[in-house]
Amino acid sequence: MIKKIFIIFMTILVFVFWSVAEEQKQEGDQSEVVVKGQLKIKVETKKPDIEISTDINDVADEAVKTEEIYLSLAPEDIKDIKASIPGTIYEERADYHPELNLIETQPIFSVSPKFKQNTEMDKWEFKVTDPTGRSVYLVKGGGNLPEKIIWDGFDKEGKILKLNVPYLYMLTYVDKAGNPGNLMRKDPKIVNAIKYNKDGKLYIEISHKILFDSKRKEKITDEGKKYIKEIENYLKSYNKFPVLINFYSEDKELGNDQIFSLEKILTEDLKLPKEFFKMESYKDESIPKNFRTVFIIGG
Repeated sequence: MIKKIFIIFMTILVFVFWSVAEEQKQEGDQSEVVVKGQLKIKVETKKPDIEISTDINDVADEAVKTEEIYLSLAPEDIKDIKASIPGTIYEERADYHPELNLIETQPIFSVSPKFKQNTEMDKWEFKVTDPTGRSVYLVKGGGNLPEKIIWDGFDKEGKILKLNVPYLYMLTYVDKAGNPGNLMRKDPKIVNAIKYNKDGKLYIEISHKILFDSKRKEKITDEGKKYIKEIENYLKSYNKFPVLINFYSEDKELGNDQIFSLEKILTEDLKLPKEFFKMESYKDESIPKNFRTVFIIGG
């Protein structure tokens, strides 16, 4: 009897353990949502299978394209590419300065005359005049004209043009048939600032009409500050000090006041002591007047 009771008890115990295990297994695949802490709703959830496939050929496609392009070049193509590389690199540094476009550069005039085909010239003359009508540059010759006629801004005495005054050119000629003609610039050329090389030095001249205020003649204008920024780039590029700066003003006293204004800007912008700039004031004696400031770099 006891044996039967024991067997029944063990059977019930095994059944209870099996029931509990099955309930826990089912709960692992279910989520419970409790509403107001009373009703329990079992929601069956199943994670979807996410399949990620990568084609290695897609990854390498761009690299393969590049290689195919190179390998498709014929020897003649490669030879042409090589031939396009210059065989000689000259030591002289290119006169190129980014974002420097306010200051005029040479040449001032560059004229390429065009005539009817087979037109032969007997003689010609190219002349540049200042606002007084005086000839500051003259070149002439016989026969056909050169392909290009250039005026670099220097007059017959080797002096650079005056700032803030108009210049004109006129080309006159007579062909073999005796027919005269001329070509002239309609709008005069006015230069407010110019840079040029002379005696191994870089010169930069800027008109006081641009640099200083018309009423407070020692005050630098906003437009003048833009020119100064450009000049500062040249100073940093050449890096040759001291820099000579000459002021040609109405009188020396005004020039000294203008020196003080410019010196303050240059020393603050370039973080350099004032000893790096040798500034002198002069009374302008030119006719017509040419009030200007001249920077001499490399002197």
